[in-house]
Amino acid sequence: MKKTLALLAVALMPMLLSAQTDKDRERFAYVCSQMELPKELKSKVQPIFYSYMKELHAAKDIYNDLKDKWLTPIHKKKITAEQAKTLNAARWRSDEEVLKVRRAYTQKFSAILTPQQVFYLFTYANDSKSKRNSKK
Repeated sequence: MKKTLALLAVALMPMLLSAQTDKDRERFAYVCSQMELPKELKSKVQPIFYSYMKELHAAKDIYNDLKDKWLTPIHKKKITAEQAKTLNAARWRSDEEVLKVRRAYTQKFSAILTPQQVFYLFTYANDSKSKRNSKK
């Protein structure tokens, strides 16, 4: 039984990971098109960008995973005082981690891009899906 579950998890893992990768690929293509990056620069930025997105998602998940766990009481406006304290603390931890990731990747991108390009990379990478779709 354990072997079957382990094999199933291994078999499904690429499918689960590819969904996020597709979103990140779409975001990377959008950023590159908006910045009009030449091909050779794209190839240098790409692995750093995907690494950035992976760490950024992990940082945001500190809060999002907890919020998803208590989604029903949140929507019904019936969270307990303890849940509210825990959610607020998780939000602050998540925000702090996001800031650390962005600062670290500012340095990494700066090794390849100009300060202006780094600014625009983060600007375009943070555009919402609706904004990205309207600029196509």
